Amino acid sequence: MKITFVCVGPVKKAAISEASSDYLKRIRRYVPAETVEVRDEGASPKVPREDVLRKEGQRILSALAGGGYTVALADTGSSMSSAAFSKFIEGLMNQGRKNVTFVVGGAYGLHKDVYDAADLVLSLSAMTLPHDLARLVLYEQVYRAFTIMRGEPYSH
Repeated sequence: MKITFVCVGPVKKAAISEASSDYLKRIRRYVPAETVEVRDEGASPKVPREDVLRKEGQRILSALAGGGYTVALADTGSSMSSAAFSKFIEGLMNQGRKNVTFVVGGAYGLHKDVYDAADLVLSLSAMTLPHDLARLVLYEQVYRAFTIMRGEPYSH
């Protein structure tokens, strides 16, 4: 199985970027993984929110792997414990899923079309997280999921 993280915009804070890179390397110990960054529109009071979401959504949809399983992140999505998330990923692997894509939106979140294209809408927290931090938390939880599957001491 290959995991792709489709994210709107680059990580802007050096500390979050460094930690994200570290967790992505850790994930690659278990499966091939990559991050695809699509250009963000930039939030502006002059540009309607819906226009920003639509343009970013088009870029995201064009970056999705055809035939893969897509998980979009949203604070309104389904929540899982780390153990349940590990079982979820393990289940996708057991089903023979070749591509799993996680989508992290930009400043305004994700367009409705992205949610509609997703197989699952997942919440990392009921609280709204900055997209850079959401990306880091997602990477960490994916890494944790693999350590749980393997019974490794990282997750206790």
